Formats: sequence, C-alpha cells, structure tokens
Amino acid sequence: MKPALQILYTALFCSCISLESCTLSDDPKPKTELEKLPAITQEGKDTFGCLVNGKAWFTTSITNATSNYQLGSLQLSAVIDKPSHQSISISLLEDIGDPVLTIGEYDLAPSAEYNPWVGFFISLTCYYGGSSATRDDTIDGKLTITRFDKTIYIISGLFEFTTVHNGCDTLKITNGRFDIRYAP
Repeated sequence: MKPALQILYTALFCSCISLESCTLSDDPKPKTELEKLPAITQEGKDTFGCLVNGKAWFTTSITNATSNYQLGSLQLSAVIDKPSHQSISISLLEDIGDPVLTIGEYDLAPSAEYNPWVGFFISLTCYYGGSSATRDDTIDGKLTITRFDKTIYIISGLFEFTTVHNGCDTLKITNGRFDIRYAP
C-alpha cells in the first residue's frame, strides 16, 4: 500500500472512532432543578423537597424528614446540612376539641379556622417564622394533603408559600412535596 493511501486510511479510521465516541457519550443531560426533587409519591417514603427561589432543596436521608400528628396538631419538618444547616417546618394547629384535619387544601396564612405556622431557618440572621420572627412572615401559601392514612400513619401532599422577614430576602417556596410516615 502506498504511504499516502495508508495515511488517508489511518486518518479516516481515526475520524470514525472520534465521531463514534462523540455520539456514544455516557454523559447524561443535566437535571433541571425541578427534576432534582424527589418524586411525588403517597407510599410513606420519608421524602421532602421543594424549590427555594427556583433552587432544589430536598432531604437526602429518610431521617431528615419527620412528621407527627397529635391532639389535632400536624407538624412536618425537614432539615438539610449542605451547604449549611437549613430547615423547613410547617404546622397546622386545630382546635383541640374539634380536630378536622383531613385530605384537602389548607391556607398557610393565619386564619380564624386554624393556626398555621411556617418556619424556614436559612442562616443565623434569617429565621422566617421562628422565635425571632412572627407568624405573619408568611404572606401566602397553601398545604394540600393528598393522603392522610390514620391506620398506617402516612401523610403525603404538596405545599407552596412565600415568606418574608426584615433584613432578609423574600423566599418563594414552590413545587413542595412530602411523603412521610408520621408519629401518632
């Protein structure tokens, strides 16, 4: 074989290999922030996640999402440690004598029917709805309970809210979802 033809074949062979490796890339398409959240389920998988100002916020361990329902009081809590210790708590406090919490939608702004509370701890200076803030920090939002099984203690649902606190950025929580086995 002539040297010029051998060089041509070698170049063509290398080009084919190069093109093949480009089309068979193992790099998956990066996930969107919404795709990073846990799936919406109703099986007691102990998951909790949402978008916080458009960024994915979710627990990575089943011990980081908890809930309890006692004496007409529901509390959902989640904590993450990275990039810093942050937590979200959502509580609905019913009249103790007349508990009515069930599947349905609940307003997270304070009302006469029940006393909701939303807390978001993001840093030492920004603690929405906590002891250094007020329940009025939550300016709108809703909690939708899609499963509330009082026999096997599973509560699942969706949430969204907007909260503010003096000296801190406004937080817009969207696409929230939880699926937790709760403590009775």
